[in-house]
Amino acid sequence: MKKLAVLFSVLALSSCANMVGKDIGSFRNAPFEYFSTYSISFYDDEEDKLVKSEYITEDSFKNNVILTAYTGYTVIDTKTYRKDYYRSEILTPNMNGALNSGSVPVGFKKGEKLKAIGQVSIDGTDYVLVEANMKGYVVLVKQDGSFYGYIGQVRNGRLALIDTEFVPYPDNLKLIQVTSSKSTQTEPVKGFDVKYEGIKLDRMQFTILDYSTAQGDRGKFENISFPNKPGIISINGIGIKVLQADKQRIDYIILK
Repeated sequence: MKKLAVLFSVLALSSCANMVGKDIGSFRNAPFEYFSTYSISFYDDEEDKLVKSEYITEDSFKNNVILTAYTGYTVIDTKTYRKDYYRSEILTPNMNGALNSGSVPVGFKKGEKLKAIGQVSIDGTDYVLVEANMKGYVVLVKQDGSFYGYIGQVRNGRLALIDTEFVPYPDNLKLIQVTSSKSTQTEPVKGFDVKYEGIKLDRMQFTILDYSTAQGDRGKFENISFPNKPGIISINGIGIKVLQADKQRIDYIILK
């Protein structure tokens, strides 16, 4: 009987030692416990959202005035660009602060830009998920910028909440939404550029770059010529009165 008692005691101590070792290891590897998961509505990956586009036409010529173009330079041009307007919505802390807990705090710096990745609904309230400075974790923010009492982690497309409460400090710490805008302009998508190329075989030479056939300088080139004499010529539907032309320059008037 004494031998059996000693054996059971040894087994019990061995079992306790294994349980203690397992608890310590799991605490180090995963300091929080997850208690529930929620479906996430993810936002688009693009930080800048296209709001609108518009087309702008520009030309560099003046009507009914004497103009001069030297060989290789533009006589007349008109270009149409597409201008895209983008809007970016980010969140930023209203002050320096942190979400404190019994473990690692989640810190915030006033002015830093934080990305929202999606939103969840918990007990009928919508929360925006914002990437925290703890890698892999997100904080939950209400519409008024205040915080939910728990943070989470995205796992397999769902939000897993952590069973540790986080309290904002100062207590009026919030994430406020900031909207910024910008615009970009494309290469010409329509129009043309006419350059004077001098005199060859007693004819005025011109090169037309057509922007409507491709983007930017990869447009289609066309060479045209006219007899070298004063008078009215037409290029792409625009009337040009030639006053004088030689190998170096052309003097002309663009007719209205």
